[in-house]
Amino acid sequence: MSKLERFAEAYKLMAELGYRPAAPSDGLGGITIPSAELDVDIEAREYADWFAAQEDTGEFPAGCTDYISNRAAVLAFEAFRLMNAGLFWGSDTENGPKLVPTLLRIAAEEYERAMREELPY
Repeated sequence: MSKLERFAEAYKLMAELGYRPAAPSDGLGGITIPSAELDVDIEAREYADWFAAQEDTGEFPAGCTDYISNRAAVLAFEAFRLMNAGLFWGSDTENGPKLVPTLLRIAAEEYERAMREELPY
């Protein structure tokens, strides 16, 4: 599986939680077009391309992921962005303020799983 495919998988996981940073938005987390017109596969591809392009510059403040933990890195990165933006995904949504800790928990679980599968010990 390619790096882009792994980034796209992480995006789809976030979309399942209701967080779609590549969807057209108002800049405050509100998606601006009807959900019926959205295509998560296109969003995931565009997000994967964006994330990879950031890494490829060599100047991405988050650094460059390694293949083993890149899905976990995407999840943790987006949790970090949400925290810094002060977005707790509004208490009026079904996810409430639980999105950041949920992303961080899933990132930790993904990281631990990836390490168990990759490391021989």
